[in-house]
Amino acid sequence: MNIVIIGQGAIGLLWYYTLNQQPENNVTLQCSIHVKNLPDKMSFTDIAQKKHQQNIHLANNDDFQQADLVIYCLKAYAIDKANSQYHSITNPQAIIIYAHNGLLDLNKLSEQAHNIQPKIAMLMTHGSLKTNDFEIKHTGEGHCDIGLLHGDISQTHKGKLIKVLNTALPKVTWQNNIKEKQWLKLAINCVINPLTAIHNCENGSIASEQFQQDIETILQELVVIAAKNDLNLSIECLTKDVLKVAENTARNCSSMRSDVLAKRKTEIDHINGFIHQQGIKHHIATPCNTELWQQIKKLETDYSS
Repeated sequence: MNIVIIGQGAIGLLWYYTLNQQPENNVTLQCSIHVKNLPDKMSFTDIAQKKHQQNIHLANNDDFQQADLVIYCLKAYAIDKANSQYHSITNPQAIIIYAHNGLLDLNKLSEQAHNIQPKIAMLMTHGSLKTNDFEIKHTGEGHCDIGLLHGDISQTHKGKLIKVLNTALPKVTWQNNIKEKQWLKLAINCVINPLTAIHNCENGSIASEQFQQDIETILQELVVIAAKNDLNLSIECLTKDVLKVAENTARNCSSMRSDVLAKRKTEIDHINGFIHQQGIKHHIATPCNTELWQQIKKLETDYSS
């Protein structure tokens, strides 16, 4: 399979390395224009702490035009620009996958798509840590849920896609209702990401008594907004999911906390900010999610000014 990976972050490099281990794949990497001094190889440390190297092959226009699969491993705020940049040179028959936190505007994705081109969401629980430019560690085995956002995909192509992804980074599961899975992950992100970033704590701290009222209020607001999007979610189930993830990743640093510590732009606009914007759209107050969104935006403004 001809595959282009867009993005050289922890997840992009994880897919680039693992997909390259299948000799039948031709995998290339599209890096940010801001990358300087590109090395010939990337470094990968597996779960068993063994180190490996993989040659880096950069994508060109021909690779996009011949691609069977393009995986966007980018921050949510970068997806629209990347879509606009690569849409015109991408094979109209290629399967497009988006791996990111938060939720995107599906109308924009549809506008940028060919009529029936399959666009797929990917939700991952694998742990991947970027320790240096083009150096990553696979810090935790997990799973991937994928499902159709736009267009159509045949059973043949679906089966081939799952086989390729599963061989590279198991376990990959097809979800007929990926929208619900996206909202379940959004709920976890709405709690863990902003709270760990604001309070500068590890994920496990979220399970303490200090945050119980915040968790309840964040999720209550999200459930109301989800109902306006034709989803019936349970606060009790969401709370259990949040606490389970906090426990399972207790020593981890959330992606938003990592961004804040590194003084980078966060994905808050597509997480709590998404709930805030949905609240405006449906004339529903979301004071807790709105406040968290504003607090993170203030942090970004403070360190970027």
